[in-house]
Amino acid sequence: MSRLSVANVSGGRTQERFRLADGRQHTSGPLAETTDALASRLRQRAELTPEFWSFSGRSRREGGHGIFAYPAMMVPQLQGALLEDVQAVDPTVSSVFDPFMGSGTVMLESVSRGLSFYGTDVNPLAVLLATVKSNAYDPEQLTHVRQKIAVRVTEDISSQIAVDFTNRDKWFRTDVAVDLSKLKRAISAERRKSVRQAFWVALAETIRLVSNSRTSTVKLHSYSPEEIVSRQIDTIDTFLRISASQIEQLKDQAEALSQGFDRNPDLTISCTVADARIVPAAKYRATADVLMTSPPYGDNVTTVTYGQHSYLPLQWIDPRDVPGMKGELLENTHSIDSISLGGRLKGSLESADDLCSKSPAFAHCLDQLQGRPRNAQTRMVAFVRDLDVSIDAILPRLRSDAWMFWTLGERKISGVRVPTVSIVRDLLVTRGARHVETLDRKIPGGAKRMAARNASVETMNTESILVMRGPHNADRGSGS
Repeated sequence: MSRLSVANVSGGRTQERFRLADGRQHTSGPLAETTDALASRLRQRAELTPEFWSFSGRSRREGGHGIFAYPAMMVPQLQGALLEDVQAVDPTVSSVFDPFMGSGTVMLESVSRGLSFYGTDVNPLAVLLATVKSNAYDPEQLTHVRQKIAVRVTEDISSQIAVDFTNRDKWFRTDVAVDLSKLKRAISAERRKSVRQAFWVALAETIRLVSNSRTSTVKLHSYSPEEIVSRQIDTIDTFLRISASQIEQLKDQAEALSQGFDRNPDLTISCTVADARIVPAAKYRATADVLMTSPPYGDNVTTVTYGQHSYLPLQWIDPRDVPGMKGELLENTHSIDSISLGGRLKGSLESADDLCSKSPAFAHCLDQLQGRPRNAQTRMVAFVRDLDVSIDAILPRLRSDAWMFWTLGERKISGVRVPTVSIVRDLLVTRGARHVETLDRKIPGGAKRMAARNASVETMNTESILVMRGPHNADRGSGS
């Protein structure tokens, strides 16, 4: 934001004007002051501590954040720092919305700071994880239930496998499937749904470790037959170890949630299965003060295959305990990913001209993909088309001039880097949003894993946090 030397006298008061990234001028006042204050705080953090936003060595999966290894999770401490900064400059902030909620990182960080949270995700497993993270469990109760589950498993002499799905025997050895069936029956016997949900998450993490799919990739990729036979697996012991660790995390989580409710007894939490591209009906519209989210970095099939990662656990969990679970989501390993952003390519190129008119960065990238395989353009347009539609659905959920934090990564398609940060900024600016700051960070550990065995993408080692102010009510465009 650059300050102009022009002054405007209105009502006897001198008002400075600001030229923002979209070239428009905005009168100074409380809005400009808080925007400047936040930008200053964000810059000062990096000035005082170089590489502050990378959180190298300071990213921890604890206090509920580590109950399941969900792919490409956000850094809790980073999102927490952003929330604290915005609360410091704008004490009126009371609610946060995340339309790409994932496993609920933003939810837990928001609620622990006394902020109400509204989150959605298209993946039912993600919503189950977030739902468990939103509950303040009694660790003694969970420990007691864990002991009962262990007893039930010991007493269960049945060798019947409790689930049947395509290629089940490819992904699970018979002995593993039998033990998982005993655990499934033991968890199902618990009468309290919220408690069952907590142990379903422990079972999901167990499945991730004992299935025949390699843990080195988020994509389903089987071990060799020789490796499968030779693996030393104790399914029951793995579950008991994971559930014990989970109970410790949920104990800390309960304390964090309690702190949040102490700060704001009226805060509310909502985690639901929903498509971010669907505009909510009027009665479901909220007026969130903050948008804090991280959309997929491209179509799931070639970036992060959240759906594939969730496919095996969801086969074993009682669907009645999974929010928004529908049978068609498990028809094949790609079902969930195909309904995510960019998952459907048909007719996508028809949106190219409209997107070019909204985003110069998109138009430039599309030109660079000329002459590359046609599928490259199609995939890029399909993803940006869906992201554009989602913005139209997101804006009605936000108050006027809402704070916006977009954690974004930039992948390559056929050797061409897609400028996702600039594209999202363009799409927001065309709807009346204003740029505040862009924070660049290195991903700790060197890389964020993408879908394996795909030559059109590469491992990601950097991210950006795009900080914006949402449209003013009077400025709202097509998203109103």
